[in-house]
Amino acid sequence: LDHGYGYQTLYAHLSQVSVKTGQKVKRGDIIGYVGSTGASTAPHLHYEVIKNGKKINPINFFYNDLTPDEYEEMIKLASQENQSFD
Repeated sequence: LDHGYGYQTLYAHLSQVSVKTGQKVKRGDIIGYVGSTGASTAPHLHYEVIKNGKKINPINFFYNDLTPDEYEEMIKLASQENQSFD
């Protein structure tokens, strides 16, 4: 999705995409459904945030949707070596 201002997000491993190219969406809209594609072993979502063509850590975009305790737990898990939320 192109969010403007140089921001894009990528959602991979979807079983179904529910939006069309160029369609306007807003927060909370369903854009697709979690799937298990490629070499994955279980349904999951691969999520990337891209700013001006460079991938950036998406963890900073979860803060408003989590309690402080949930955010701290996510930071802790994400800092573990070989940890992937993919």
